[in-house]
Amino acid sequence: MPKFGYQAIDNAGLLLKGSTIAASEKELETKLLDKELTLISSQRQTDGFLGKSILGDRVRPRDIIEFYHRLHQTLELGLPMLSALEENAVGLPSRPMRRIVDEIRIAIENGNTFTTAMSRFPKVFGKLDLAIIRMGEETGVLPKCLKDLSAFLEWREEIRSTVRRAAIYPTFVIIVIVAVIGVWVGYVLPQLAGLLVQMGVNLPTMTRFILDLSHFFRNWWAVITTAMVLSAIAVYVLQLTEKGGVLFHRQLLNMPVIGGVISNIAMARLSHNFATMYQAGMSINGIFEILSANVLGNRYLEMLLKKAFDAVQRGDAISDGFDKAGGFPPLLLGAIRNGETTGTLDVCFERLGTYYDREAKRTVQTMIASIEPMSIIMLGGIFGFIVLSILLPLYDVIGKF
Repeated sequence: MPKFGYQAIDNAGLLLKGSTIAASEKELETKLLDKELTLISSQRQTDGFLGKSILGDRVRPRDIIEFYHRLHQTLELGLPMLSALEENAVGLPSRPMRRIVDEIRIAIENGNTFTTAMSRFPKVFGKLDLAIIRMGEETGVLPKCLKDLSAFLEWREEIRSTVRRAAIYPTFVIIVIVAVIGVWVGYVLPQLAGLLVQMGVNLPTMTRFILDLSHFFRNWWAVITTAMVLSAIAVYVLQLTEKGGVLFHRQLLNMPVIGGVISNIAMARLSHNFATMYQAGMSINGIFEILSANVLGNRYLEMLLKKAFDAVQRGDAISDGFDKAGGFPPLLLGAIRNGETTGTLDVCFERLGTYYDREAKRTVQTMIASIEPMSIIMLGGIFGFIVLSILLPLYDVIGKF
């Protein structure tokens, strides 16, 4: 929706300047008349390249969480939807989010529902958000749905930040290893070896091997770099396809340590999402359809979830559907079966979400703890091999003296 800059006069004859969002100049004039202002002139505004590209016009997940949190608080206080949105449009710290909330408010004023107005921004509000909010609107528990959604998104961001922090250390170690090998093998050792050869020292096998390796990389570095880049591109393109993505994500689950982290995070997402949507009153069919649409973060598990959904549609119980699909942990199957028997399916999924949340954090910490000794052993082995390749010929020189 466009943004207009305007000049208007109030009842006292004072000239005022400002800007606001409106569907047209006619709507702008109507909005100003409601504020007892008379429109003199208006001009449609556009964001420049600097405002969009450099200063940033992207809505972050934290901005959406803040919006849901504030909106549920204002609605619980008894404010009508339009007043609550107008309050958020002014108080939110994110400028892009304020603009979006203002457009949602205008769309509601024009007769749209809250869900329909939000669906105009598919890059900001996901399918899960829209489904839960639609259920909240239809059942009259929108504040509670917004609160649950805010808590779930906050949990998801916490998991993401934990994984990002865990990736910092191994990334740093890999960069250091590559840099050290490049300096010592690519420059230091060839210089020293050339000096030793001039002195008539016979180089040992270990030193000749590293020198040959250095010559190989220096002569073929362009081909090696190109091959690595092309391989990475090929894997990326392959995982974009349906079958390739399922195969790639299945192999990720089979990897030691990392596979456990990915599996626990996916199970935690499954449990939290299911509990949130079930408590909002969504049907089982709707829950499965949303969970199968790239919500778990692993295409192989999402494929298994679709198989479980097919079994449920054929009349099987939810636990039997998961069991027939295979690939899901026994703890999940047992908890679902117990929830169906006792009629506490939402409580069981909440408990599962809490359990897998702890397991995801524990496996991330285990991965970090295992990377540290492995990196020390790797660095020690590489440095030891390089140092021996240098010291052995030096010992020969010292022996001759």
